Parts: sequence; C-alpha cells; structure tokens
Amino acid sequence: MMDESKKDSRLDEIKKNLNIEGEVDTPEEAMAVIDGQMGFDEYLEEVSADAKTEKEKVEIKKQTKEKLLVTAGFGKNVIRKSVETVMHESMMPYSEHVILDRAMPRVEDGLKPVQRRILYSMLELGVTPDKPYRKSARIVGDTMGKYHPHGDSAIYGALVRLAQPFNMNACLVDGHGNFGSVDGDGAAAMRYTEARMAPLALEMLRDLEKDTVEWQFNFDDSLKEPITLPSRFPNLLVNGTTGIAVGLATNIPPHNLGEVISGVVAYIDNNKISLKEMMKHIKAPDFPTGGYIIAGEELVKAYETGKGKIYLRAKVHIENGENEKKNIVITELPYQVNKASLLTKIMELRDSKKDKLGMIQEICDESDRNGMRAVIRVKKDGNVDDILATLFKYTDLQTSFGMNMVAIANGRPQLLGLLDMIKYYVDYQQSIIYRRTKFDLNNAKEREHILEGLVIAVRNIDEVIKIIKTSENTGVARKRLQERFKLSERQAQAILDMRLARLTSLEIFKLENELKELKELIKRLTEIVNSKKLQLELVKTELLEIRKKFKVSRLSAVLGTEADFEIKNIDDARPIENIVIGLTAGGTVKSFTAKHFGACSKETSEKTTAFDIHTKLISTSTEKTIMFFTNLGNAFKMIAGDVPDCKWKDKGTPFKTIFSEALSDEYPVAVFEVPENMESNLIFFSRAGMIKKTAWKEYGLLKNYFQAAKFKDDDRLVDVQPENTDPKCTLLFVTKAGMTLNAFNNDVPLQGRISGGVKGIQLADKDEVVLITQAMPKTEIVLVTNKGFAKKVKINEIEPMARYRKGVKIIDFGKENGNEIVFASLVSDKKDIVLKNSENEPISISTANLEIQPRVSKGKSIFKAKNNVDINFGYTFEIKV
Repeated sequence: MMDESKKDSRLDEIKKNLNIEGEVDTPEEAMAVIDGQMGFDEYLEEVSADAKTEKEKVEIKKQTKEKLLVTAGFGKNVIRKSVETVMHESMMPYSEHVILDRAMPRVEDGLKPVQRRILYSMLELGVTPDKPYRKSARIVGDTMGKYHPHGDSAIYGALVRLAQPFNMNACLVDGHGNFGSVDGDGAAAMRYTEARMAPLALEMLRDLEKDTVEWQFNFDDSLKEPITLPSRFPNLLVNGTTGIAVGLATNIPPHNLGEVISGVVAYIDNNKISLKEMMKHIKAPDFPTGGYIIAGEELVKAYETGKGKIYLRAKVHIENGENEKKNIVITELPYQVNKASLLTKIMELRDSKKDKLGMIQEICDESDRNGMRAVIRVKKDGNVDDILATLFKYTDLQTSFGMNMVAIANGRPQLLGLLDMIKYYVDYQQSIIYRRTKFDLNNAKEREHILEGLVIAVRNIDEVIKIIKTSENTGVARKRLQERFKLSERQAQAILDMRLARLTSLEIFKLENELKELKELIKRLTEIVNSKKLQLELVKTELLEIRKKFKVSRLSAVLGTEADFEIKNIDDARPIENIVIGLTAGGTVKSFTAKHFGACSKETSEKTTAFDIHTKLISTSTEKTIMFFTNLGNAFKMIAGDVPDCKWKDKGTPFKTIFSEALSDEYPVAVFEVPENMESNLIFFSRAGMIKKTAWKEYGLLKNYFQAAKFKDDDRLVDVQPENTDPKCTLLFVTKAGMTLNAFNNDVPLQGRISGGVKGIQLADKDEVVLITQAMPKTEIVLVTNKGFAKKVKINEIEPMARYRKGVKIIDFGKENGNEIVFASLVSDKKDIVLKNSENEPISISTANLEIQPRVSKGKSIFKAKNNVDINFGYTFEIKV
C-alpha cells in the first residue's frame, strides 16, 4: 500500500491545483473534486492499488473520497445532482405553481386565483349589492383562512384593485372608503375600509349553484372551491389583466363592455368571422382613464397574434388665459399613469430643458370631485405646439402599451389573439348553458316524478287514506302504496309527507297545473340539451341582456395615426352650459340658452315667419358634438357651443354661414347630439319614399363633413330618426295624392353609410310623399288639404302590410276639400300646427280641436272666416325638447 506521507503529498497536490486552502469556498469546487478533475481518478487508483479483493478496493476508494470531502470542508451528507435534475425537480414545479395558481388569469373567466377566491368568499359571506358593506378585513380574513393562505396584504391588494374605477373598466367590488387614487395614493388599511360585491360581479357568479363549473379542494382539503367562475360576460377582455410569472408575463388591455359583447354575439352568429369584421365591433381597447389610443396596423397585429404595441395619449385642450396667455389643460391620462408623478416630471423637465420648456410659467393641479384638470400655464410668447410635442416625447403624456395576451387555456399558458379568446369564451359559455340546463332538467324530472305520484294519490284519495289508516306503521303504509299504485319509494314517501291542506279542490288543480307546466318545461329543456344551436342562442340572449343593463359609453377615443390627433382650443371665458339647438322652416339654425328658451313666448301671430317655425329642437350642452343631416344627404359635424347664439324671434344663422362646404340650396332636415356609444341605428327617409337603415357608428368619422346617404338626382332627404326597436312600430307613409301605407319595418335591411336604401312605398306618377315616419299603433295622424280641410285618423285603422305597396286611401277628395294633402303629422298628444295660406298669412291651429274621423272621410274646414283658402305648406310647431 501507498505510505501515509505519499498520500498526504498527493492530497496536498490536488488541493493546490484546486486552490483549496482549508475549506472549499463553493459547491462547484467540491463537484470538481468529485467529478475526477485534476488527477483525482489517478489518485484513487494509487490509493487502492494494494487491495487484495475488488470489494476491498471499492471500500478504500469510498473512504478516501469521504476523507477528501471532509478535508475540503464538506460533510458526508452530500447530494450529487446535475443542474438539469435540480431544474426539473425544484424550479419547474415552482414555476408551474406561480403560473397556474398565482399570476396568470384563466381564459374562461379572466380571473387570477386570488380574485376568484375573493369573489367566492364574498358570495359565501352574503356581501351582495343589496346588503350593507362589510369590513374589508373580514373579507380578507375569510378568503385567507378558507382558500388563499398567501398573506393578507396580497389579498387586500387584489381586493382594492377590483374596486378601483381607474384600473377596472367594470369594477367587480363596490368599495366604501379610501381605495386609492390616480395620483398613486394607496388605499387605507383594511380595518378602515368596507366593501361589497358590485352588481356586475353577480353576473360572474350567476348559476354557480347549478353545477356549471368544476370544483376542487382547498389547500387543506376541508372545503371545495370553484376552479373557474361562470363569468356570464367576457371579463378577460372587459377588465383586462396584468401579471408576471416565472418566465412568462401577461398584459391584456381592458375593453368596452358593450363592444366586447357585440363582438361575441357576432362570433356566435358567424364563427368564421374575419378579424377585420370583428374589429368593426371591437374597435380597440377602452381604458378607464380615457385618453386617446393611436392604434393603426400595430393593433391589428396585436389582435391577430396576441402580441403588439399601441400608443396612448392624454386628452388635452388649449384654453385662453389672462393677458393673451395660453393654458394647456389635461383632462384625461393614459392608462396607469400617475398624475402626481407626471406633473413632478414636467416640473423637473422645465428646469432641465429650458430651451424647449422654459416658457412654462406654472403647473397647477385643479382636479376635484368633478374630474381631472391639470393646468400648464404658458407664458405670453410661448409656443403651445412645441411645448406639447416635447411633453409627448419626454413624459408620460404619451406612453406605449405592450399587448401580450397570455392566459391559461386548456391547462397551459397560451398567447391568444382576439378571435382565439372569443372562441374559448363562447365554447365555455356553451358548456355553462349545457350544464345548467342539464341540472335544471334533472331537477324538473325529479319534481315531475313526485308530482305524478301526488296526482295519483289525490285522484284516489279515499283508497290512499284507507291504506294508511289500516297500516301498522309508516314502512308498511309506504310498501302497500307502492304495490297498489305502482309507485316508487320516493313517490310513496311524498304521499305520506303530504299535508291534509293539499287535498282541497284548489290545491288539486294547482298540482295538475304544475305538472302540466313542468312537462312543457322538460320538453323545452330537453330541446336545449340536445341542440348546440339553442345553447348558443341562449348565450347570445343572456349576453344582450347584460349589455342592455350594464352598457357604458366608450371612454378612449381611437386614432389611426398621430396626424389624426387634434387639440381643441376652448375659450376659457365661455363656461359649459345647457342650450337648445333648433332648425327653422326657413332653413336656418338657432341656438338658445336653456334659460332663454324656457322664458320666451312661443305663440304664433300674424307676424310669424318661416324663421319662427322650428321643425326640430334638441336639448344639449356647449361642449357636446352635434351632427346635422341635410336635404342633399350630407352630414356636418361641429361642437354645439360653436353655433352662434340668438334670440327666439331672430332669423337664425344660415347653414351656409356655419359650414362653408354646404351648397347654396342645402339646408338641414335633422340634428342630433352625437351619442358616445353609437350602438343604435338611424332611419333615413327620402321624398321619393326611400328608406335607409344604417348604424350610428358608420357616422363616427373624424371628418366634419361627409356623405351620409346617396339618393337619385331628383330625390331629397326629408327626415332622419333614431330607430324605434319596438316590434309594434311600423313605417307610415302619406302621399300628396291621399294614399297611405302602414308598412312592417322588419324587412328593412341594415345598410352602409352611402347606400341609397330600399323602396318604401310605390308612388303614382307625379305623386310624392308628404309624411314618412315611424309610428306606434295608439298614435293618430293629422291631415290638412290644400283647401283647408283637416281631420285626425287613428293609425290602427290602417292595416299593416308589406312595404313597397301602393297602400290605401286616407281621405276622400271632392270639390270642397281640395285635391291634395299639403300637410301630415303624427300626434300622440296636443300639438300646435302652423299653416301658411296663399296670401302668406300664418294660421295656427291646435290638434286638440280637430275631430277623429274615419279613414275615407273628407275632413272638416278649419277656417270659419275664410272658406276655400289655399294652403301652401304647414309645419308642426314643436316646442318640446
């Protein structure tokens, strides 16, 4: 054997080669020794060379190896594992846990586990919207003790976020107290705040009790919790989410509830819908803090692949300050930008970039309970455009939002496009409806089974009572009832449990009636269970109900490019106020303050002119956008406050003066305040009887002047109305020749912006439409002939029929009453009508003084002093707004 001095010498040599002095410094150095580096294998062979047997040789090697480890500073309990093994056995399970159970949302309900557990705990606590608020600490404690043992601060942080309207498009928690602010202020401690479920959160949990989702045991197997919530609205897209896991991250922007539901409904109607078509419904994200989204092709890429970048800009406008100075006013910020930090950053940049921002005089935060208002006061000679360009470049007035739409789908994290998310959601909702219907069907069948037994009992009540009375005990009675009437054990037990009060005639009738209704319900539920189409129809119907109940206007404006960004200049001296916009029979436009409109006298006199007769009146406010539709089929858009003010008796402003693009013979026939959501439709009516139905959103263009409808050269637009969606509503036509058509409106298709529409009524030669409108059955029509005869006719006298027919007579012309209708209008209550005769004299009559007559009558003269006075034209003098 090798002598001891030689061994020590060899060991010293190895230690020297390994730079080991005393204890080794790292496990890597020990691994180098163990793995046979620096002649270690050779050393072991020398040590064991004198061994007599192989077993003794192995033992010597083992002891030497342990001795070396001890010498190198390691104990005997050393575990040898490769990096790959450690990663697989330790890191991968940890990563999987963080991804699936902590940081990533499920595609089905869009919630992370902590959010789902908070909502479920609140449901168990009964903290619903109709109940009082409960301390946040109680909710957090319940969630932590039952389902989420990860610390109260994490749970409370998630609860707070669910209640913050500047973070959530649709808050799921209704917070009471200090829940933080857009300035970055944190929420108060959980012992001070209170919370309850928001109304929309009930839709997340609806049908949970009907076996609609899968369940799992909680962390200690003492309770069960849902793996996902039913989520009856697409929460993942509506509220978005952000999360960082191990090796993965997600950043899904929030969207508008109404738009997302419209997109889901469109997918249900056509599951092969293209992304381009889908983006007509879901235009872009919609952030709770508003602002502008500069999207373009990047957004299309993000929706297609799940990954992309969009830019967000603050909403700013310019106000005129004192001494010809300008103020930059910020009213909306990009999503998740801290207002206080932003203003501090601007202040710092003003000092560091004096060449570009030195003209900023002062920065003030004037935000209050009415909304955000941060003011940057600019010196007199300051260039506002240059300052804004610098601020957009160097501050968070413009930020980027990196869309990275990762969610757990099919049990693993996936990068999903917009259509993929909607597909997963629709499939999930179909399974919810299927499971719910199956649950209801099973319950209905069980109830039917019991009712059938009870009905048999009440029809044979005397015999049933006899069996029960003569039985020794309940068990015997139950068995005898089963044998006699071929009943199941449950049916027999239900008969024994039945109260004597159920034996009255009324109760017997109720039982039979309930059984009948139950059979119909079972039939319907069975059809739904067996039909994928019916299941999807139910999903669609229930989604539309949620949209109708919870729909809110879009908050973020969408721009295609930076060039579309427009900064408005608002005169600071003119406050926002309520006004009334009117269109006159003379083709002019008027604007009155609401106070002046309410105080002025609106009676007609012999001095009344066409400029005093208002064909349309709308109530709005100076900061709103209004849209005019003209007789030539064009649309003109402007800020309501920019319409020149006038008095009631003024002529008003010619349309050509307001819009230089208008032609000389062009005048407005309708005016609307542009709605923020644009979810409804408009109906266009032409003089030749054409009808066009178009979605409001088709007119949400950035241009201030564009074509709204396309007609033939000799046709003109006469009216535009919001679509009446009541199924009883019809389309009413009255022509100059005395014909009328009451047409169904269900076959008028939805068409594009510049389409010409469809034919509404079949006109005779030289005939034209006097009235074309939407009508309800209980309203009446007022008719006036050219000889001054008038009458009222009930609409329900005119039988509805298909459109593009000639219609029926609505007046019987003769020598006395004239040969054409010059005026017709709908009347639901009292109205004044202004008529002009051949001598251009105004004549005012009240519809309350006109008689209701049959459809084929001649009417009665409305003039006492003058008979046979020719009527040139008439207008409804509308004074209600």
